[in-house]
This record gives sequence, C-alpha cells and structure tokens, in this order.
Amino acid sequence: MLLEQIKSDSLIARKARQTDTAALLITLYSEASMVGKNAGNRESIDAEVLQVIEKFVKNANEVKDILLKNNKDANHVENEILVLSKYLPKKMGYEELGHIIRGIIKGLTVTEDKSPKLMGEVMGMLKLLHGGEYDGKMASEIVKKGLVN
Repeated sequence: MLLEQIKSDSLIARKARQTDTAALLITLYSEASMVGKNAGNRESIDAEVLQVIEKFVKNANEVKDILLKNNKDANHVENEILVLSKYLPKKMGYEELGHIIRGIIKGLTVTEDKSPKLMGEVMGMLKLLHGGEYDGKMASEIVKKGLVN
C-alpha cells in the first residue's frame, strides 16, 4: 500500500538524517491519511494517496516556476519533486492511452451513437480503471476525437 510505503520511507529518511526529505514525507503522509479519515474514518486508498501526491507535485512545480522567474535558487523544490515523483506511476503514452480509450468507447457505445455527451462516462470509466496513470488533458483530447469519429 502506497501510504505505508511513504510512512516507511519517512522513517528511513529520519534515520539517515535527511531532514528535508523526512519532513516532506511526514507532511505528505499526514495529508494523504486525512483523506480517508475525513471520508468515513478509514484508511486512504492508493488512488486517493496518488491524488494528494499529484497535488504536492503541482504545487512544487508552481513554486519552482515562481522562484526561477525571480532568479532564485529552486534546487530544494526540484529535490522535493524528485522525491514525490518516485511514488507516481509511469504515465501512459499517447498510443497506449488511445487504445484504452477506444476500448472504453467501444464498450459504452452499444449502438453507433458516439455522441460527445458520452465524454463524462468515458472519462469516469477511464479514471476508475486507470486513475493516475494518464495525463488528463491528453485523455480529454483523445476522447473528444474518439467520440466525433
């Protein structure tokens, strides 16, 4: 389980006196575990943990951009991004993602009606089956193309 891996890695970082990494992982663990607790006092599932990690990476990238724009040192933020990225799954490429989306569309469209109104259903099914494994913007473009043709 991803949450347990983060907890274990934070302990390893603390023992190795990697204070920045340990602090980052403790904060990540805390925020990720709160998602499950707030949703019914349960443990967070991997998909929820991935969403929190992606949010951390997005925020770190925004901070990095601001620092670089102001000619400031961004090495510590780049290190955070590296630490966080090791928990993210490899993102699918365009071809692989397209193949999966075409399969979902084929499964949802029993008739020849491939209306753009099905976009929400296709994206929902994609998220359910492969959440965190694809770029959302790329998926959206592929779904739009698939529902038009």
